[in-house]
This record gives sequence, C-alpha cells and structure tokens, in this order.
Amino acid sequence: MRIEIQAHHLVLEAEHREQIHRRASFALSRMSALIQQVDVHLTDVNGPRGGVDTQCRVQVQLDRGAPVVVEDIDHDLIALINRSLARAGQAVDRRISKVQSSRRQHHPQL
Repeated sequence: MRIEIQAHHLVLEAEHREQIHRRASFALSRMSALIQQVDVHLTDVNGPRGGVDTQCRVQVQLDRGAPVVVEDIDHDLIALINRSLARAGQAVDRRISKVQSSRRQHHPQL
C-alpha cells in the first residue's frame, strides 16, 4: 500500500507526515492487500483569513472498482488527519464487505 501526501497552501511538518503514515497504516492495515494507493490531500482553503479552513481529502484506490473518497474540514490538523483516515478506513471496510456479501449471494456454496 503506497501512501502519497500532498499539501496545498500550508506547510506540513515532518511530524504531521509521520502521523499521516501511522494513522493510514493503522486504519487500513486489515485491508492493505486490497489497496493500491492512498492519497492524502491537505489544503488551507481560506489562506491567511483564518477560521475553520484546513480540508483533508483522502482517496483510497482499491485493486478493483472506483476509489473511496472521504473529505472533511477542521481547524485542528491532527484531529482532522485522525478523523479523515478513520472515516476512510470505515468506508473501505464497508465497500469490501458489500462486495464480498454480493459475491456470496450470487455464488452460494452447496
């Protein structure tokens, strides 16, 4: 599972990059064999104006099918990273469970 991090209009410290790698590995480890790549895009939407302005977009590309995409906004970067990657893990888990359930219904074992 490859993890790509991009930051737009904000400076990302090394500790934030480490946090993203740790959190992504933890949230998606169960399904890592089915994941090709995880893209994490962080953007300061309001720039110097302030406010709740950091957006995180996580895109998880699975081996098959459309990517799973999660977006969130917060002023606390660490909380945003943790929540976004946890939500991405849950969404990927739901997608994989749904596909596996569908396969079991179409091919029941005798």
